[in-house]
Amino acid sequence: MKQLIWALAALAALIWGWKEYFREIPHLEQPGVLKNFHVEARREFSGRFTVAAQRFYAPHSRALYKASAWVGEFNDLAYLSNVDVLLAQGALANPQHLKQVDFDQHSRCYTFTLQPNSSLTADDVRADSMNISAVASNEHIAKQLRRLKAGQRVELQGQYAEVTQLKTRKLFVTGMSIAPPRPHCAIVKITFIQILK
Repeated sequence: MKQLIWALAALAALIWGWKEYFREIPHLEQPGVLKNFHVEARREFSGRFTVAAQRFYAPHSRALYKASAWVGEFNDLAYLSNVDVLLAQGALANPQHLKQVDFDQHSRCYTFTLQPNSSLTADDVRADSMNISAVASNEHIAKQLRRLKAGQRVELQGQYAEVTQLKTRKLFVTGMSIAPPRPHCAIVKITFIQILK
């Protein structure tokens, strides 16, 4: 029994280490990425936020090398942006208020439920939350995105982006497959990240 517990602990440590230090985040200066996707900046994005949650995505296609921009079916947004960051601001940035909401990031967007007796309303949460599918502009930004943690205060700058898969001409739209649609889910090209005290 002890051996099984040690084996499970070792496996958990390996998974944690991979997640913390070895997960690759694609970026726009990486060879092959812009051969598969067209990224067009739309309007400026900036602000100071609290990171409420973070979720990593893998491509849905069953490619042999899922993280590689050179191999597989390039019809999944995860080849360009494999991390979503859920951001809070306003009243929701207060840690006590944030604890009153259970978020679930899925389908490159989010849903939420309020804790019983919450002082927040659903409209409050929608007004002060945003889910971004982050496109890293370079390797430095990709490393910073990987290290973001829930509860951190951050300043972010970039541009809202329209992303098209070049081969299929598929336009990626986030937040519209959720009921009701979430206008606060967007693809954002990140050009600057600063952790605030």
